[in-house]
Amino acid sequence: MNSRSGLGVFLVIGLSVATAGQALDVAIRDTPFAAVFTSGGKTVVEVVDANRSALYVNGWGGRASLVGPPRVVKDGDGTELTYRTSDGRTARVELRPAEEGAIQVRFSVAGKARWERLGITLRVSEDEGFYGLLERPVQGILHESFPPRDAGFNLRGQEVWLYVLPTHALYSPFFVSSRGWGLYVESSWPGIYRFGRDGRGRPTPTQVTIEYEGPELVVRIFGGATPLEVVEKYSRTVGTTVLPPEWVFGPWRWRDEVWNLPTFYDGTPARGPYNSMVVEDILMMDALGIPCSAYVLDRPWAGGTMGYGDLEFDPERFPNAEAMLAWLKGRGVQPVLWLGPWVLDARRAEAVTRGYHVRKRIPYPPRAALLDFTSSEAAAWWQGLLAPLLDLGIAGFKLDRGDEDVPDGLLFSGSYSDGTGYREGHNAYPLWFARAAHGALPDPADSLLLVRAGWVGTSTYAIAWGGDPASNEWGLRNSVLALQRAAAMGFPIWGSDTGGYTGRPSREVFARWLGFSAFCPLMEVGPTANLAPWSWPPDGTPARVDAQGYRFAPTYDEELVAIWILYARLHDDLRAYTYAQAVAAHERGTPIVRPLVFVHPDRPEYVDLWETYLYGPDLLVRPVWERGARSVTVHIPPREWRDLWTGETWEGPRTIAVEAPLHVIPAYVRVGSELDHLDLAARWVEAQKRARSQPDLSSLLPAHGW
Repeated sequence: MNSRSGLGVFLVIGLSVATAGQALDVAIRDTPFAAVFTSGGKTVVEVVDANRSALYVNGWGGRASLVGPPRVVKDGDGTELTYRTSDGRTARVELRPAEEGAIQVRFSVAGKARWERLGITLRVSEDEGFYGLLERPVQGILHESFPPRDAGFNLRGQEVWLYVLPTHALYSPFFVSSRGWGLYVESSWPGIYRFGRDGRGRPTPTQVTIEYEGPELVVRIFGGATPLEVVEKYSRTVGTTVLPPEWVFGPWRWRDEVWNLPTFYDGTPARGPYNSMVVEDILMMDALGIPCSAYVLDRPWAGGTMGYGDLEFDPERFPNAEAMLAWLKGRGVQPVLWLGPWVLDARRAEAVTRGYHVRKRIPYPPRAALLDFTSSEAAAWWQGLLAPLLDLGIAGFKLDRGDEDVPDGLLFSGSYSDGTGYREGHNAYPLWFARAAHGALPDPADSLLLVRAGWVGTSTYAIAWGGDPASNEWGLRNSVLALQRAAAMGFPIWGSDTGGYTGRPSREVFARWLGFSAFCPLMEVGPTANLAPWSWPPDGTPARVDAQGYRFAPTYDEELVAIWILYARLHDDLRAYTYAQAVAAHERGTPIVRPLVFVHPDRPEYVDLWETYLYGPDLLVRPVWERGARSVTVHIPPREWRDLWTGETWEGPRTIAVEAPLHVIPAYVRVGSELDHLDLAARWVEAQKRARSQPDLSSLLPAHGW
């Protein structure tokens, strides 16, 4: 039937999908094409571009629109409209109900050239926020020495080229609106999203445009009562997160490189049979009461080129490797090993001979062969190389650099083994990498994969960390944002390099980062410039540790040690709570971390807010990232919340000013929840007491027979 709208005559085509009490209906204006999605008589989102077609094809010759009237064909539960374009080609638009109450729109144009992009225009409100797409604050190589200081959680005002770039490399062609709808593009081709701006950077506050390469543009539009519900629906559509074993949610430790030194940091002879720096970490953490559930052995760990060439433990760096792994596991510490998507040395030669590599002109790293994981034979061969490592006792793999060496399909063109072109496969490569590694695990339910790069579906195999942030306050800021971006994209189990990756953090940055990581699903402390708080030099003092040992006089930083004790213990005590949230993420798609706008979209002050977030339903956190800050503003959401430091209760919604000395991260618990007993002030007193006594490594060795 026809209905009247301010946009003209609409055809209600009868697409209606009900789920969990929500129903989406679509009304279509055939000329020029437009579509209005409603739920319960309320507009959810409009695919509208004023007096132009909201679907179009864009190329060097300009924009070609759909012209009508179309031929309309009902096909079962869907509807297909066939148009002519303004440049004389045939275009098809198909609308069909999909899972989770979504409606799928499929758009194609006959004779579309490779350089042309298919586009869709949405009309939005001026006060609407948009969240998702990418982990980093803005697209581009993330040079955090020149950080995007104005970029926040809300994508409004940004142009996002959805193309996987190195580090901070989680991506998903999905975003959610603060008004309770979301849009997912079913494509791994590169695309461009413009939120409230046009291609020249001019403001268009009521418009969002999306343009994609590839043969067709397929989108799903979801509706929901809140953005949180929309994220859940998207997650269930593409596959909810893997549920890793419970030990994953305890505190971790790693260094970027460990050497087998003759002495520990304090000069004590390292008489143990295993790598001295690993032993130092484990013994010191145990003596200080710092729990550790996993230890990451990063590259270099093997013999050959780049400390990775032969995929066997280097006996000089890691003597008695099998016994060391058993020793770690006997202490409740699960060993996690670094892997890349390429092979070197003799493994490279074999991969090239067998045709298992991605063919491109310039290998990176030099002399490396990037593996073609679309080939089942190549994946099986590589999995066979990993089997001996798993037999040694490795509990999981850290999958790194799946975002660096993948051909772009333009400068380096070609196809993967399964026929996917390099251009279409660029974004999907991290998914293939994770899928192949998952296939190597003998018991995936009791193992772990940790990825730096991810695409749609990656989280069904692996959890993620925000790799290589700068070791300064901007790296911390970006990580607080990335945690919430990851939650919006369907990567709910996430952590960061505590203290940053690129260099040594200041005492302040490291202390603040420890507090933040305690309220992340994954708390991995490192690499900390290959140092530790018990071997920490004063700020501004040159310090280096390498194969020759410690090139400075290490200092036991009692305050930093106490802060680490405090937050590692807190994170460990929250392990059962976090695991319960991970179960909900696995079963229902509910993110663990929840930006306040996702839960309270009716509060306009939350649209751009990211500094305060919910950790599960019962904890409220405000990380302190600003340099020199000793007080911050906290947004208290609706309901009653108790300050975990002072015991004071607050009824929200309101904002409050809170004192935040170096050891304090403002945190609150929902009154009446199972965590209402937490007392961080008492825990801080206990942590300080524990840190006052510097452990004597020489007295710890005899207990191990060394």
